Amino acid sequence: MLTLVATILVTFSSLAPSVDATKTVIDVVSSDPGFSRLIKELQKHRLIPDLNNREACTFFAPTNDAFLQWDKEHRSVDKDMLLYHILPERMPSDSFKNAMLLETALVKDGYLGDNQEGQRVAVSKPGWIPGRRNKILVGNAELLKVDWAADNGVVHVVSRLMVPPVDLVDTMLAHADLKELYNIIHAAGLDTLLRRHRTFTLFAPSSNALEKLSQVQRQYLSHPQGHDDLRITIQHHIHKGALYQEDVQQGSSSISTLEGQELATSLEDGHWMVDNSEIRQSDVLASNGVIHVVSRPLLPTSLVWTPAKYLIGLNSTQFVERLRQVGLNHYIDDPEASYTIFAPRDSESDLMLEDADADTLLYHIVPGRKQVYNFQDGQLLETELVTEELNGRAQRSKVSIRQDHRSSVVTINGAEIEGAPVQVGRSLIYTVARPLTLPLSLMNALKQQDVLSGFTQALKIAGLSRRISDARSVTVFAPSNAAWQDLGVVNNFLRSDHNGSLKALEAVVRYTIVDAQYDHVLYTADMASGRSVVKTSLGDDIVIDKKGDAIYVKAAQEQAGQVSGQLTGKDLLVESGVVHTVSAVSLPPSLSITLYNVLQGANTTNFLRSIQTSNLGRLLTDWDQDFTIFAPTDQAFEEANLQGSLNDADFMSRLVRLHVVPGKLMELNKDNDEEEPSLLNRDALLSLRRHRIRQTFGVRVKGAAFNKEATIVNHGRAHPAWRDDGEYEDRQAQPVRGQGASWRQAPLAMMVDDNKQFSGVVYVIDRVLLPGDSDPLHNAWFWICLVLLALLGTIGICALTVLSMHALVQELRQIEGYIPVPTTNRELLEEEASVQTPSPETNLNNNTEEAPGAHAPEEGESAQAHTNE
Repeated sequence: MLTLVATILVTFSSLAPSVDATKTVIDVVSSDPGFSRLIKELQKHRLIPDLNNREACTFFAPTNDAFLQWDKEHRSVDKDMLLYHILPERMPSDSFKNAMLLETALVKDGYLGDNQEGQRVAVSKPGWIPGRRNKILVGNAELLKVDWAADNGVVHVVSRLMVPPVDLVDTMLAHADLKELYNIIHAAGLDTLLRRHRTFTLFAPSSNALEKLSQVQRQYLSHPQGHDDLRITIQHHIHKGALYQEDVQQGSSSISTLEGQELATSLEDGHWMVDNSEIRQSDVLASNGVIHVVSRPLLPTSLVWTPAKYLIGLNSTQFVERLRQVGLNHYIDDPEASYTIFAPRDSESDLMLEDADADTLLYHIVPGRKQVYNFQDGQLLETELVTEELNGRAQRSKVSIRQDHRSSVVTINGAEIEGAPVQVGRSLIYTVARPLTLPLSLMNALKQQDVLSGFTQALKIAGLSRRISDARSVTVFAPSNAAWQDLGVVNNFLRSDHNGSLKALEAVVRYTIVDAQYDHVLYTADMASGRSVVKTSLGDDIVIDKKGDAIYVKAAQEQAGQVSGQLTGKDLLVESGVVHTVSAVSLPPSLSITLYNVLQGANTTNFLRSIQTSNLGRLLTDWDQDFTIFAPTDQAFEEANLQGSLNDADFMSRLVRLHVVPGKLMELNKDNDEEEPSLLNRDALLSLRRHRIRQTFGVRVKGAAFNKEATIVNHGRAHPAWRDDGEYEDRQAQPVRGQGASWRQAPLAMMVDDNKQFSGVVYVIDRVLLPGDSDPLHNAWFWICLVLLALLGTIGICALTVLSMHALVQELRQIEGYIPVPTTNRELLEEEASVQTPSPETNLNNNTEEAPGAHAPEEGESAQAHTNE
């Protein structure tokens, strides 16, 4: 059968135009039955005449086994594949060199230029060793047998079919290291360009090379808004025409690109560099060009990285678009600008940023680069938002840091920072979990602070809510709820409707406010260490004492018993300034709160009537000495059934005087155990003590029964206005760091005894202390206990004496040789037995000669018998 086919082929060959050759490459392969499938395919695609008519050619002939292998993986063999096995010139095997490119007979119009160039096939010699026969691969097909000579060429037997190159796009898809590049090119819409019937050289970054672009840069280039830059970048990797490595001249040169900027290239000793990028794999053949795999992306100078591009790569496109809409694009489009940007991602910011105004957007931008490792808890960052409410100064944002397991969580105004910052040029970008919200107005901010509800209420009662809302560059030292409670009944008076209480409360509240008269806000970071003096909106000075991280606020003219307030909550940012929470209420020096006012706040109406009835009203307004007053509640008067005596001036005078300790401020503390004479007389002592179990304090008349003790249920301290005696004058003005010269810092004048400020304290008690309310058994029980103790002591001494004498007698009798007499039958029996049966030793002793007149009782002889003898 094969002979018949060969005869038919020869017959057909004779019909073709005659050539000089008498033995063609077809004759060579047809003579071997191992190429029957090849002959069949050549006949099918009418390529036998073409091969016979060629004056010179090289034919790579696949065996039948090669076709069988192909059939398992593919459907058919086309004409282009067969032409790809033909070279238009004679190429013996010894002319093949490693990395050589051979031009085949397969020509595709326009694919490799207008000169009808054939598709290339590559030669490789893996593991090549000079002087030894080595494996030769052509188009990944191994040459099994070589150099079968024919008159019009040479035949080389190959192990598999050689596949013609596909276009640049399909070549990238087939290359493991170029799939990611394809995805980027496809996203940019440039894959259609690389499929055209035009010749291109593509310098293709591998997947590892693309990783040298940051993730943000890759995401930006893949984003629709980055497609223009991606197109420019990809075109910078493409050269028009086919440039194979063998076409590159030794030394340095340049290569044109579709983008317009040339690529610098150098080739020395086979080492090829393009724009400082190494060619890792050259001559990856494609039907419309060639690919060279490079070690890093080739970026054109026209690609300028800006914060806007990085923000898009970070998925903050809504933030970028809104900045451009309000005309703030210069913050993100200038590559030379230096800012720190806190950017919310799209998923979190679509709704919140949809109508965001310029102020909100500016609040996300901080001038300069702020590194996260320099952040500190409570740190304030000066933003780009400048407002009229701060008199043309920048609003701040607050940094908070907390520990979460082993990591630190950093937030900006409550918005958590996600991940590490991204640097672009001179700017830094932080992504935050949500858009930053502007500081609230002062009153709204106070309403959200439960710990400041007492201060908010005080503002409303004093009618200062509107005034403080309209203030600019305001600093508020707001006392906490606990601070107001520490004032005791004074707090009740300030919030009451008594005469003068409203004015007093207004003074107290205004004393906590430093308004815009200094054109600055008192943030804690800007407060200088040590003591500083600043004037409040009331006109009185207040002292700020900074000791490390602890900051205290107190009245400039301190009075006895007045407590400094520590800043327990710092830098609550508000629209018009800042609020600090203080642990104590500082009363202004110009404020006068009398003991009468304190008693008004205590609601001790009956006690006040008693003072008026007894004509002792001077106690409540006299500042010549200190007073401690124990004021019973109205319920205590009812329980003591004294309402009928309220008009008895003599009785009430004695009663009131018993409740007043003159010349002293009795303090409540854990070591309290005082006895002080009352105003009634020096013998009427009042005893103040602390109940350690109940953690309360009680007071009673000395000598009174303990069940007659009154418990202190509240308290309040009077506050006299400071005397204007000049003891707080002539202070030198010293500017404080970061603030204007309106700050004053000077040591406070010490108060001397001649200028002592006298005051008073009121303790509200739950029962009335009555004169003569002593315990009649108090002294008797003392003497009874003393007699009992003496009697018990005498009895103890007598018992010890008797015991001592008995012991002495026993000791003396033992010294004289006294031996106790047996008192039991058992002892007598043992004694008799020892006498009747003496031991051998006893007999021996009996035979021994004794001294005259000497006789001692033998062993076992009873003491009684010896005594009888």
